[in-house]
Parts: sequence; C-alpha cells; structure tokens
Amino acid sequence: MCVAHAEPTFTVTILRDRREKSCGLDAQLAALRPTNGTLIVRTNETAATASDFELRFSWRSSEKTPSSNAAPTLVAAEIETARKTLLAAMTDSYPEEVLSRVTTETLPKTQTNCWEVIFPRPRSGVSLARQFRLARRLVLMRLSEMNMMKPLAGTWPTEFRPPRALALYDAEGVGYYGSTLLERAVDETTLDACTVAVCPEDIREGILERCIGVLFPGGTGRGIAEALQPDGVQRVREFVARGGGYFGVCAGAYFATSGRPEYTGMIPLKHDLPWAKGRGTLKVELTAEGAALLGTEFTRFETPYNCGPVFRDWAGAPITVLAHFASPVTSKKGSVHQEMVGTPAILAMTWQKGRIMIVSPHPEAKREFCPLVARAIGWTIGVDPNHVKARIPPVKP
Repeated sequence: MCVAHAEPTFTVTILRDRREKSCGLDAQLAALRPTNGTLIVRTNETAATASDFELRFSWRSSEKTPSSNAAPTLVAAEIETARKTLLAAMTDSYPEEVLSRVTTETLPKTQTNCWEVIFPRPRSGVSLARQFRLARRLVLMRLSEMNMMKPLAGTWPTEFRPPRALALYDAEGVGYYGSTLLERAVDETTLDACTVAVCPEDIREGILERCIGVLFPGGTGRGIAEALQPDGVQRVREFVARGGGYFGVCAGAYFATSGRPEYTGMIPLKHDLPWAKGRGTLKVELTAEGAALLGTEFTRFETPYNCGPVFRDWAGAPITVLAHFASPVTSKKGSVHQEMVGTPAILAMTWQKGRIMIVSPHPEAKREFCPLVARAIGWTIGVDPNHVKARIPPVKP
C-alpha cells in the first residue's frame, strides 16, 4: 500500500507598507512558481496558514543613523543553521564587514519552522533594493532546500514581468530619500507606469531587459558609476540604445553625460563648474518647448538645488533645453555663481533608439512638482504629457 506524502507548504510574510504603484517584495516573490508544493506570500500577520516553514521579513528603525554597513538581524530557534543560510545568501551583495555584523535573536525551540529577518529601515546608504535582493535569494535557497523548486540562474523570478516597469536605482551613490521622492512622483500622478527598486547587482543581472525605463535619483554620479561597475554602466547604455527611457536628476544627470570617463557618455556635455557649487532654492524658467511638455502651470517656479550639473558650453549640442536657471547659487565660501543663470536646468535628447531627460535641480523634493517630474519621466517612455496629472493618493488605514 502506497502512502501519499503531503506536498510541502512555505509561507513568506512581509511586514512593510509600500506605495500603490511600486512593485514591492510581495509582488516579486508572488511570481515564483514552485514545481512541488505551495508558496504563500502575504503582507501581514492575519489569516495565518499552517506551513512547513515560514520566513518573515520586517523593518525597524535603528537608534543609530543607518549606513551602508548596517546589517540585518536574524531571529530563529536554530540560530546556527539559519545564520549559515543567511550569510550564504548575502555573500554576493554584502562585504565581509557587513556579514560580520549580522546580529541574532533566539526564538523558542517550539518555533523551529519559522525564521525572521529584520532589516534596518532604509535611509541614507541603506539600499532597499539590495534588501529585496537578499530576501529573494534567501527564499530561493529555502525553496531549493525543501525540494520545492530548482535553483534559478539569478534572483529574479522568470514570471516577474510587471507591465510598464520603471527600474528605480536605489543603492550606492543615492542620497537621502532620493529614490523615495521619485517613487512618490510616479505613485501620486496618473503616469501609467510602476517602479521597481533595483541595485547594481540587479542591473548587471539583466533586470533592465524587463523594464521600459530607468530612473537615477540625486546623490553622487561617480558613486553610481563605481557601484554599477563598467558592466553595469554598459548595460544602461545598451538599454537606452535599444529604446529604453532614461531619467536622471542631479547625480543621475551627471551620470548621463560625458563629464567623467566612468559615466555613460550618452549626452555629449561636460559640466564646467566645480562640483561644490552650493545649495539653496533657485528660480527656474521653462522654455516654450518645456512649457508644452512639462506644463504651463510650471512656467516659472522655485525649486531646491544641491550642486547639480551646470553646462555653460551647450550651444550646438543635439539637445532640447526645456528649462534654464533664472537665479544663481551661492557656495559655502560665499561665491555667487552668476554664470549659471541662463544655462540648462532641464534638458532632453534622443540617443540611438532611446530618450533621455536630465534635471539639474531637485523639483522632486516638493510634492506640488510631482506632475512636472512625472511628465518628464513619461516623455522618456513615450507618454503624452497631457495624460499625466496629479491624483489623490489612496488613504492608508
């Protein structure tokens, strides 16, 4: 007499809020297709289902300022086994000093079928995209160990292909809340797209092939380039050359240009003022082309600025200037950079089959400018700017 063996069940619980138009960790893991057993992905602790194994991911704030060296905390009953698996999942994305800082908390021995990974809440230097990557890899490793699924070539589920996805860079080189602000611009407007947080490893793995555009926030262009490494930079170039959209603000604007040999070099311009030009609130004026594309309600506006690129030698370049600076910035040493007045603040160009839009200041920092930013992003992916307006975001309970 043959005895039927019950198929294994694996529950993943994700305790984190996300914006409506972002493809979060839950959507990424829900695309996994085990060949044996059942994978349950849920975003809260209600309606719990009995499982052979449960893996939880949660986030909590730290008393200390998080940094790139911030490590997760592992909670499990059998700490040594769980820690070994977690460290193995981290090895391709985290340096040794981070691995050595993984802390542990012990669960009662009666909960041997449950592990929890507690991440430091994303802030400056902490990549949410890399945390998601670690979570995907850890789930894949456990599915393989439970004979529920064969290992994948990478960390992205084959079936994860969200419609109209924008790869939102969120890792080294990005400043405080940079990615979050661009995510808000997409989420709180009618732009027909969703964001997917990505890190350098994701780009080198080929995630851009599943996207229609890529977004690079403010921070440091050199930091972005160094994190991507030459292979990642080349993949960005190839993506745009094939027809992908590119939107960059401040550091993302630098990265699109020819200012340094490690940049993409897609825009044939070099910034010609010192990087540390200063920060403040500057006046910006749209050109006629800019008003038609970004909105007549933003013909003249004031926006935060923080050392964004200034191109004085732009005449004759194959670009369209959509806005120019109408006031100068003053450096910490008191130098007034009057020479930047009249130079491009927002510009666009086509490059091979793709479209590029770069913004030197930071309009994304102000909520009222979300439509302007979303229209700029939309242009890179072929969206009619007249279709992009502010929308009332859903009220979270």
